[in-house]
Amino acid sequence: MTLPDIIVVRGAPGSGKSETARLLAARLHRGARVEIDTLRAMIVPVDWTDQEEHIAVLSLSVGVVSGFLRMGHRPVIVVDTFSGDKLGRFLDELRMTYPDAGTRLFSLSPSRAALRARVEGRPDGGFKDLRACEKLNSDVPQRLVPGEFLIDNSDLTPEGAADLILRACADA
Repeated sequence: MTLPDIIVVRGAPGSGKSETARLLAARLHRGARVEIDTLRAMIVPVDWTDQEEHIAVLSLSVGVVSGFLRMGHRPVIVVDTFSGDKLGRFLDELRMTYPDAGTRLFSLSPSRAALRARVEGRPDGGFKDLRACEKLNSDVPQRLVPGEFLIDNSDLTPEGAADLILRACADA
């Protein structure tokens, strides 16, 4: 199976993107997984509401992704919310840095009821602002970039979503 160089998995907090990406990575023989939240958490102290800081970390992540590609790790799975126009900006910078990278984009967007259940079931310390999660989730289908694959994962397990992403990559 030929996979793209980069697989982007995005969605609102609680959409299942991190678990789906973790399970997707476990099915691959070689690659890397870059969680933007992990990079952001390295900032002391991190301000999760600072959008400029988020944009700066996305720019930093382009270098991390490019570094993994230069090391031969493919695919690199990039995981983030990518709210607003951040995905387009990230992709533009990535194309300037690594122009030949093949990229597949996937957005997870569960129903409102499924999202609510997931957010309410998150462990303590996890992001639980349901209103913010719902707002971000409703924005996902309205802000798709060309070629992005929208997945309604309301009734999918993270394993099922990971399998769907792999099949979509293989079919491309």
